[in-house]
Amino acid sequence: MTGYDKIAILLAELGNGAREAVLEKLNFSSEQLKKISAATKKLRSYDGKIYNPKDKSQVNREIAVLEELKSFGELRGIYKDVPHGFIKTAASEEEKFRQSVMENPEAIAQALEKWLKSDD
Repeated sequence: MTGYDKIAILLAELGNGAREAVLEKLNFSSEQLKKISAATKKLRSYDGKIYNPKDKSQVNREIAVLEELKSFGELRGIYKDVPHGFIKTAASEEEKFRQSVMENPEAIAQALEKWLKSDD
Protein backbone atom coordinates (compact mmCIF):
# COMPACT_ATOMS: atom_id res chain seq x y z
CA MET A 1 0.00 0.00 0.00
CA THR A 2 1.40 3.40 -0.96
CA GLY A 3 1.63 6.48 1.22
CA TYR A 4 -1.06 8.04 -0.96
CA ASP A 5 -3.37 5.10 -0.24
CA LYS A 6 -2.76 5.54 3.48
CA ILE A 7 -3.44 9.27 3.26
CA ALA A 8 -6.71 8.67 1.38
CA ILE A 9 -7.87 6.24 4.09
CA LEU A 10 -6.89 8.56 6.91
CA LEU A 11 -8.51 11.63 5.37
CA ALA A 12 -11.69 9.67 4.78
CA GLU A 13 -11.76 8.66 8.45
CA LEU A 14 -11.04 12.12 9.84
CA GLY A 15 -14.11 13.92 8.55
CA ASN A 16 -14.27 17.51 7.32
CA GLY A 17 -13.09 19.63 10.26
CA ALA A 18 -10.12 17.51 11.26
CA ARG A 19 -9.22 16.80 7.61
CA GLU A 20 -8.97 20.53 6.85
CA ALA A 21 -6.92 21.16 10.01
CA VAL A 22 -4.37 18.55 8.92
CA LEU A 23 -4.27 19.65 5.29
CA GLU A 24 -3.61 23.26 6.32
CA LYS A 25 -0.35 22.08 7.89
CA LEU A 26 0.89 20.54 4.64
CA ASN A 27 2.08 22.14 1.45
CA PHE A 28 1.17 19.47 -1.07
CA SER A 29 2.30 20.04 -4.62
CA SER A 30 -0.29 19.86 -7.38
CA GLU A 31 1.18 16.48 -8.37
CA GLN A 32 0.79 15.17 -4.81
CA LEU A 33 -2.80 16.44 -4.67
CA LYS A 34 -3.55 14.62 -7.94
CA LYS A 35 -2.12 11.40 -6.50
CA ILE A 36 -4.12 11.80 -3.30
CA SER A 37 -7.26 12.39 -5.36
CA ALA A 38 -6.56 9.28 -7.44
CA ALA A 39 -5.98 7.23 -4.28
CA THR A 40 -9.26 8.55 -2.84
CA LYS A 41 -11.13 7.50 -5.98
CA LYS A 42 -9.46 4.10 -5.82
CA LEU A 43 -10.52 3.80 -2.18
CA ARG A 44 -14.15 4.33 -3.16
CA SER A 45 -13.79 1.58 -5.73
CA TYR A 46 -11.43 -0.91 -4.09
CA ASP A 47 -9.85 -3.17 -6.73
CA GLY A 48 -12.68 -2.37 -9.13
CA LYS A 49 -15.36 -3.16 -6.55
CA ILE A 50 -17.47 -0.71 -4.61
CA TYR A 51 -16.16 -0.49 -1.07
CA ASN A 52 -17.82 -3.10 1.11
CA PRO A 53 -17.31 -2.78 4.87
CA LYS A 54 -18.11 -6.49 5.20
CA ASP A 55 -15.14 -7.43 2.98
CA LYS A 56 -12.47 -8.52 5.43
CA SER A 57 -9.54 -7.63 3.15
CA GLN A 58 -10.82 -4.08 2.69
CA VAL A 59 -11.43 -3.61 6.39
CA ASN A 60 -8.03 -5.09 7.29
CA ARG A 61 -6.34 -2.64 4.94
CA GLU A 62 -8.00 0.29 6.67
CA ILE A 63 -7.26 -1.08 10.13
CA ALA A 64 -3.57 -1.46 9.22
CA VAL A 65 -3.36 2.20 8.21
CA LEU A 66 -5.16 3.43 11.29
CA GLU A 67 -3.07 1.23 13.58
CA GLU A 68 0.11 2.61 11.99
CA LEU A 69 -1.14 6.14 12.63
CA LYS A 70 -2.14 5.16 16.17
CA SER A 71 1.40 3.95 16.90
CA PHE A 72 2.80 7.17 15.47
CA GLY A 73 0.44 9.21 17.64
CA GLU A 74 1.14 7.22 20.79
CA LEU A 75 4.86 7.88 20.43
CA ARG A 76 4.10 11.61 20.27
CA GLY A 77 1.49 11.59 23.03
CA ILE A 78 -1.51 12.57 20.92
CA TYR A 79 -3.52 9.35 21.34
CA LYS A 80 -4.88 9.02 24.82
CA ASP A 81 -7.99 7.47 26.34
CA VAL A 82 -9.06 5.49 23.29
CA PRO A 83 -10.66 2.46 24.93
CA HIS A 84 -11.90 -0.70 23.24
CA GLY A 85 -9.33 -0.59 20.46
CA PHE A 86 -8.63 2.16 18.00
CA ILE A 87 -11.16 1.36 15.32
CA LYS A 88 -14.31 0.19 17.06
CA THR A 89 -15.12 3.13 19.26
CA ALA A 90 -18.40 4.71 20.25
CA ALA A 91 -19.45 7.86 18.43
CA SER A 92 -18.29 9.99 21.35
CA GLU A 93 -14.83 8.39 21.22
CA GLU A 94 -14.62 9.05 17.49
CA GLU A 95 -15.42 12.68 18.20
CA LYS A 96 -12.68 12.78 20.87
CA PHE A 97 -10.23 11.44 18.28
CA ARG A 98 -11.23 14.07 15.72
CA GLN A 99 -10.94 16.77 18.37
CA SER A 100 -7.44 15.60 19.31
CA VAL A 101 -6.47 15.81 15.65
CA MET A 102 -7.83 19.35 15.43
CA GLU A 103 -5.85 20.30 18.56
CA ASN A 104 -2.60 18.89 17.15
CA PRO A 105 -2.86 18.63 13.36
CA GLU A 106 0.90 19.03 12.94
CA ALA A 107 1.52 15.58 14.41
CA ILE A 108 -0.84 13.98 11.89
CA ALA A 109 0.69 16.07 9.11
CA GLN A 110 4.10 14.65 10.07
CA ALA A 111 2.75 11.13 9.62
CA LEU A 112 1.39 12.02 6.19
CA GLU A 113 4.73 13.51 5.14
CA LYS A 114 6.48 10.34 6.33
CA TRP A 115 4.12 8.21 4.25
CA LEU A 116 4.75 10.30 1.15
CA LYS A 117 8.52 10.05 1.60
CA SER A 118 8.16 6.27 1.63
CA ASP A 119 6.74 6.50 -1.92
CA ASP A 120 9.71 8.46 -3.29
